[in-house]
Amino acid sequence: MTSPTSDDEQAYLTGITNHSIRYWYYLENGLTILDEFRNLFLGIIALYIALKLTNILWMVVMFVPCVLILTVVGYFYVHKFAKIKEWVSIRFSTHFGIKNYDYLKANNELLTEIRDLVKDRV
Repeated sequence: MTSPTSDDEQAYLTGITNHSIRYWYYLENGLTILDEFRNLFLGIIALYIALKLTNILWMVVMFVPCVLILTVVGYFYVHKFAKIKEWVSIRFSTHFGIKNYDYLKANNELLTEIRDLVKDRV
């Protein structure tokens, strides 16, 4: 397996255009993270106003457990739910998606057989 900085991909790491695209990618991901946190902030502010709280410290008290709970939920999502979602999306994909998956699976099996035959001859 080649690393992302192999010689054939080195062309994507240099040059003003590639740097600009990378910075755009970083900006886009940063905005996505802020956008996701926006809903949390707005929910806390709405609850703060609805309960007619006067001390700003209550916002911090509401924010900390929310971040902890969301972190635990995110951990389970990444390690449990994402795998199942990916399997379901592959299993019940379109005709061409399933065909591509079958081709990749057959290719992998064929390469494994070739590797085993080469090992036996050496």
